[in-house]
Amino acid sequence: MRALIIGIGQCGTKIADLFSLVDFETLAINTSRGDLEYLKHVPHERRILIGEGITGGKGVNANPILGREAMKRDLPVVMRKIGSIIGYEDVDIFFLTFGFGGGTGAGGTPILAEALKEEYPDSLVVAIGALPLREEGIRPTINAAITIDKLSKIADSIIAIDNNKLRGSGDDITHAYERINYTIVERIASLLALVDVPGEQTLDASDLKFVLKAFGSFATVGYAKAEAGRVKSLSRLIIKSFENEGLYLDANIESALYGLVAVHGPPEVLKAGDIFEALDYLTNKIKGKQIFRGFYPDPRERDVEVVTLLSGIYDSKSIEDIIITARNYAQSFMRAKEEAESRKRELLSGLPDFDDVYPAGDVYEGTFPDVDEVAKRLRREKDD
Repeated sequence: MRALIIGIGQCGTKIADLFSLVDFETLAINTSRGDLEYLKHVPHERRILIGEGITGGKGVNANPILGREAMKRDLPVVMRKIGSIIGYEDVDIFFLTFGFGGGTGAGGTPILAEALKEEYPDSLVVAIGALPLREEGIRPTINAAITIDKLSKIADSIIAIDNNKLRGSGDDITHAYERINYTIVERIASLLALVDVPGEQTLDASDLKFVLKAFGSFATVGYAKAEAGRVKSLSRLIIKSFENEGLYLDANIESALYGLVAVHGPPEVLKAGDIFEALDYLTNKIKGKQIFRGFYPDPRERDVEVVTLLSGIYDSKSIEDIIITARNYAQSFMRAKEEAESRKRELLSGLPDFDDVYPAGDVYEGTFPDVDEVAKRLRREKDD
């Protein structure tokens, strides 16, 4: 399976940079020259600065309108670069990584997603977006809500990552973001690495594409890992991966239409009874009742790793909280704006215009006098 990771904006390009570290094909797009130069692993020829004529290469300051305009203006350059990377081989999935709360990512990602859907109709376009932390304030929340709405009409699936679930309570903000980005890449890369790999039961590219072609709904990736010697119940470990503690997103998994489970570890731990017990539980739990599975016994492994992908989700508290918060703020802001405008009209009503209070005769007509002549005349009058 071939996937191209395209990072957009500061958050998205940092995630793409980590994907590049583990040998995925990547492209980084940003409005900030400094952020592009900060990357360590994406090749320099695969870094594109957009919107330089608008921003001077200094970013858009979380303004998605500028991010959208920057992507629109330089979209031909971006699409040519993507075409040169792809060449004559098909791409199964474009993964667009970005931050929902930013400017370049929130504004530019829907524009690029729509262009990719039009140019490559046989490829999936999947958005992987990090939801803003609550402490970031209202502006990122509004950006996130509007971007969710736009992408739900374009992307095949939206893998929303709730930063609030992944961060460590003791981390400072820099390390919190670094750990979140690393976690995102680790789990997605673990899933993609198992596609088309021989196993007892193999997941192929068509399985993954089927699960992710989910009508612009949300998807979430669950994860669980343990040392093989400490696994007392493999069934319990698998179930843990798609329970709330193992998921990226606070979501009601019962609303999911599709699921995919990959289990990787030492052969002696991958007991068929435990695996099928957990899969039966998940199949009965989700609405769509369709679960794809892959089992990968590997005698070299000392850990058991479980990656779960659930898609077709429409019921998520993480998403609902963002939408409701943004909608309530927007409504209160519009009311406040209307009240301010009403107050201004009330305060200024009844004021006359200049023409109403200054007689027309006070307007000087004719040519302006010569200043020097006036000065001479005044001096003569003084002398007299």
